[in-house]
Amino acid sequence: MATPIIHSDGDLEVVVLHETHSTLAKIIGPDLYKVGGIAPEQSILFHNRPAFNLFLIYLIELIAEGQQSAFIDDRYQNLSLISGLRKICDNHTEECNRHGLIDTLTKLEEWVEKEVKFKFSCPDVNQEIEFTLKNHALISFGANTTKHNLLRLSKLISKLERFCGDSGYEFSPQELSAVLSAMIEEVNSRLQYHSSHLVEMLGKIFLSLNSLIIERFDANPTNKVNEMTMPEGITSDIFKDMYGTVMVFKRYEEKRIKKYTPISTRFLKIRY
Repeated sequence: MATPIIHSDGDLEVVVLHETHSTLAKIIGPDLYKVGGIAPEQSILFHNRPAFNLFLIYLIELIAEGQQSAFIDDRYQNLSLISGLRKICDNHTEECNRHGLIDTLTKLEEWVEKEVKFKFSCPDVNQEIEFTLKNHALISFGANTTKHNLLRLSKLISKLERFCGDSGYEFSPQELSAVLSAMIEEVNSRLQYHSSHLVEMLGKIFLSLNSLIIERFDANPTNKVNEMTMPEGITSDIFKDMYGTVMVFKRYEEKRIKKYTPISTRFLKIRY
């Protein structure tokens, strides 16, 4: 069995701060989209289809759990960057609340876990198909079909078969492939619709996280790792160096983040 890298809450805090800030910085910026309109009636427009696909890949990196990604309190844990952020909020409630991280994170968690009705038409099986799934699954289908070809989508097809079966549909393996293709067209349409609201929520998390990092640095402004105040329980110098990277290099000006964080129109926050 492989030895896990993360052995403590301190290790986890460092990794989550580093990786979440990095991923959010890749999303919230000029590379993927432009912001149109005047607040509070704004929306985003992706530069092209590859930019939208890359957005979905970054998005799933935030919410997908890593299997046995940490070994804390004598047990393996499956954590995502978002659930890792939640642990940081639980361990540093006052600090995270001061920067608005608890509120911004909660809004995203609630959206991701929300169950929605999903309906689409599949001409190849001559049916309209309807079932319920969580927005988390919506993102998973969109991101993974962007990254992988059909031969590597057995888990998604199994999920689709379960969704269909729970709603009274029964399809052969060949039909399920056609159903998946039809479903993905609707998935991408929905995620395009939701993208402005998602980017707004992610941008607000980014602002909160960035503010927290800036405050920590300003409390002890040094680029020398051995002089920094470290999270408790770090188990390796590797994580100390990583935390130094966070403090020194992962600080943006607030106006840079706000420039690419839309205040989206209310019509993009209602049901699809």
